[in-house]
Amino acid sequence: MGQSRVIAGLFCISLLGMIALSDLTAKHYREPFPSLAISLSSRVSPLSDFVGIAMGFRKLTADIAWIQTLVYYGSTEEGVEGEENEQGGGTYSLFLAYCQRVARIDPSFKYVFYYGGGVLGWNLNRFSEAEELLKEGIAAHPTEWRYQQFLAGLAYQKNHNVNVLADFLKVFMEEKDCPNLLRSILANIYKKQKRYKEAIYVWLLVYNTKDPLYLKRAESQIREMVPLAREMGTKAH
Repeated sequence: MGQSRVIAGLFCISLLGMIALSDLTAKHYREPFPSLAISLSSRVSPLSDFVGIAMGFRKLTADIAWIQTLVYYGSTEEGVEGEENEQGGGTYSLFLAYCQRVARIDPSFKYVFYYGGGVLGWNLNRFSEAEELLKEGIAAHPTEWRYQQFLAGLAYQKNHNVNVLADFLKVFMEEKDCPNLLRSILANIYKKQKRYKEAIYVWLLVYNTKDPLYLKRAESQIREMVPLAREMGTKAH
C-alpha cells in the first residue's frame, strides 16, 4: 500500500511538472502553441488531449483529434439516410467544436480551417459558425489571405450570388490544399448551368486526388456528363 502511494505521488508530481512546463513554455514562447488552458477549451476536448499535450505529444494529439473529427462527420446521424448523408445531410451540431479542438491543440494545422469552414458554410449552412472558425484561422495566421477569401465566398453563398461564387471557387480549385468539398460545389454549379465540360474538368481534379470519400462520386458524375457534353457539342455545330 505504501509503495503504491509513493508511485501515485511521483506520478502526480511529474504530471504537475509537465503542466507547469507547458504553461511556462506557452508564456515565454508564444509560437507555435497556445497555453494548455486554450488548447483544452473546446467543449469536446477529452482527457486524452490533456494527457497527450502534457506528455509532449501535441502534434500527435492534434492528428488523432483530426481523425476523430473526420470519423464524426463521416458517420451517419440517426434518422438520416445514407445517400442524404453523402450529400451533406445531417446537423452535426458538434462539428465546430471538433474543428476548434484540433485548431487549438495545433494552430499550424491550417487545413482544419479550410475544411471546417467549407463544411460549416456550404454543407451545413451554418454561416456564423463557419465565420467564427475562419476568424480563428485569421487570428492564428494573419498573412494567410485565403481565409479572407473564404469569408468572401461565404458571403456570396449567403446572398445566393451563384455566378460570383463560381468565380471565387475557380480561383481555388487547382490548389493542392483546396478541399474536394469546394471543388464538388463548383462542379455542381457548372452542371446546373449546363457547362458540362467545365464540370467534368473539376470532377477530374477531384478524381485525381484519389480521395476515397469522393472517388466513386467523381467517377459517376464524369460518366453521367460525358455524353451530355458530347450532345451539347453536337448541337453547337
